[in-house]
Amino acid sequence: MSMYRIFSSLCLAGCLFSANSLYAQSEDRITSTNSATLIGIGGSNLYDTYLSPLKYTGTSLHIFNERMRKTSWFNNKFTRQQLIDLEITKTDNPAGNATQYSVLLGYSLGGHYNLVKTDKFRFSAGGLWNISGGVLYNQRNSNNPASARAYSNIQLSAIAFYNWKQITFRGQVDTPVMGILFSPHYGQSYYEISLGNSVDVVNFASLHNQRGLRTYFTADIPISKISLRVGYLGAFYQTKIHNLQTHNYSNSFVIGLVSESINLSGNKLKTNKIINSSFY
Repeated sequence: MSMYRIFSSLCLAGCLFSANSLYAQSEDRITSTNSATLIGIGGSNLYDTYLSPLKYTGTSLHIFNERMRKTSWFNNKFTRQQLIDLEITKTDNPAGNATQYSVLLGYSLGGHYNLVKTDKFRFSAGGLWNISGGVLYNQRNSNNPASARAYSNIQLSAIAFYNWKQITFRGQVDTPVMGILFSPHYGQSYYEISLGNSVDVVNFASLHNQRGLRTYFTADIPISKISLRVGYLGAFYQTKIHNLQTHNYSNSFVIGLVSESINLSGNKLKTNKIINSSFY
């Protein structure tokens, strides 16, 4: 065999080995978790006929954390999402002589299945499980000064991403379809409920007695060594049950920092792999 053939065979073997190595690396990439902590501030509109027949308007403050991570489910097309949202509001009645305060904490967990994916655009649909609880306090009332909020729902969710130059735009819409909610009857005090008169205070919830919509539009902008997330959060939820009506509407500007993290342990510490972002 001539030296030329030997050299050609060695080159071909080397190319095949390199290609297989790159393929193996791309198939075994480490998946990172995209995490963002944000603050949102904006306007709020609260209404609860258990406390007052008037609508109260004022300021809403959101503090929330979002985490997203790709999983191996459904042939690596499912991304898990977790949201923790604390909302604090201060609102006044139309005359400005009474104030309401509210605190609402929500937790959501679920994910989205990727339906469309191109170099610049992705669209996914899925669902989230949400549980929320809090209290609304009216400083003017003496008999029933507070009203509890508690509900849990399965939500439909859709999310889309678009990459333009170095900026990643995201839009997400969530809406509850069924669950349970807590509500006293009209005129029923919480003292009565504490004594055991709690019939029908926990109810099946669906479109017949609750409506909700959460819209989330953000842009991730890399600045030097950090990534900045800015955007809009719209949260709208209303109920109508036991001759009582409530709603909680807010429109907020949000801003915060984004990071990518990897959980390395065991044998993963001994391997050198390529990061596969869950977000970008």
